[in-house]
Amino acid sequence: MKKIIKLCEYILFILFLGMILFTKEKLTTLLIIPILPLIYLFIKKVKIKRYGLFIFVLALLIRLFTIFILKVEITDDFKTMYDASTNLIKGNLDFMNGFYFKTYPYQLGLVLYQAILLKIINNVIILKIMNSIITSLIVLFIYLISKKIYKEEYARMISLGYILYLYPIYLNSVLTNQHIQTLIIMLVIYLVITKKETKKLFIVLALLLGIANFFRNESIVIILGLVLYSLIFSTKKNYKTKLINIIILLFVYFLFTNLTTFLLNISPLFKNTNEETTIDKNVKVWKFYCGLNTEHNGIYNNDDAKRYFNTRNEEKLLLDRIKKDKFKFPILFIKKEVILWTQTNYDLRINNNFNKEFYNLLLKFNQAILNLTLLLFVIGLFPIKKETKKEIIFIKLLIGLYFGVYLFIEISPRYAYILHILIFIILASSIKNIEFIKDNINKKISKS
Repeated sequence: MKKIIKLCEYILFILFLGMILFTKEKLTTLLIIPILPLIYLFIKKVKIKRYGLFIFVLALLIRLFTIFILKVEITDDFKTMYDASTNLIKGNLDFMNGFYFKTYPYQLGLVLYQAILLKIINNVIILKIMNSIITSLIVLFIYLISKKIYKEEYARMISLGYILYLYPIYLNSVLTNQHIQTLIIMLVIYLVITKKETKKLFIVLALLLGIANFFRNESIVIILGLVLYSLIFSTKKNYKTKLINIIILLFVYFLFTNLTTFLLNISPLFKNTNEETTIDKNVKVWKFYCGLNTEHNGIYNNDDAKRYFNTRNEEKLLLDRIKKDKFKFPILFIKKEVILWTQTNYDLRINNNFNKEFYNLLLKFNQAILNLTLLLFVIGLFPIKKETKKEIIFIKLLIGLYFGVYLFIEISPRYAYILHILIFIILASSIKNIEFIKDNINKKISKS
């Protein structure tokens, strides 16, 4: 098993090493490298006792400042869901008969959540403030998880570095359904690496992931990660316990999601809707059909939407695309992963009347931070002789699973939100690898 783990680590290293060759604004990355020693000096010189509280408050202040300064228009799906939330608090359920919620009724999780907040204060700013609080808690969890895997000093550097990354700050003004789901996943990861494996823990994990799935149907990736993680570290002594825990995880998760689905289906929301519209209506193979579009690089496009949602045989449509374009898929896969992992400015839209040069500089700075992060991540991915910690393997496993899943389904740079968080969490591996290489070089020099 150890050899298989090492092989997988090498494969992950090779994949991301190749990917950073396609990053944009490569030379700009050199300009922000001096930020690293500044962060290091700050952590070394400034002694902060309650660092967790400090990093949360700092993240929150920055986020609150930007939601009032940045002019980010609510567009696309988010506009549809926001409008639905405002109609819901007025008692108007006409939106349930529209194309969007007939097609994607599982998006109602965010609609209900926003409606509750808007019922308290009927202003979009309350949603952005809550986003800021939630994403500040995510920064806190980046610190807490990194602290558990590495040491205090490294965790402080990683969490402070993430605060400088502009794209997550921008997303606070975008009413995306990713924030709550990501926070719950961070909590799940924290529990997995800090708590002893028990039946009670797996019940809690299943319930948390069930709630996360209510906002964005992505929890199955984490479920698969937990199953594989348990199997990888099972032994002759504990395999029965591990197997029972896996069964509990799956049973409680699917029981919870089916129960919430049933309750929503019999709720007033669906009272006057078409019989075909239910919360569990699956758009079947849409994500795959769109994700395997070689013309649009697996990104949502109107051509695919018109073609797909006007046919009665979605499976045949997908099979036809696979037969027609299967030899183009290797290039498509490379393009998709490059867009997903290495680009953020692709779907970043700010309506402030910034000076054009300043705006372009802002975008370059944002891209440069991501480039440097990916470079450090690749350095940390290189498997040194020393055995990798279980916790790091878990994070790498999740990254590998996300990498594999997005080969086939629809992508957007925004979907990399949680992926970049996972990368930040294990950035300290790069510091440890650099120290390991440095020590080995020093030993060879001293011997010679």
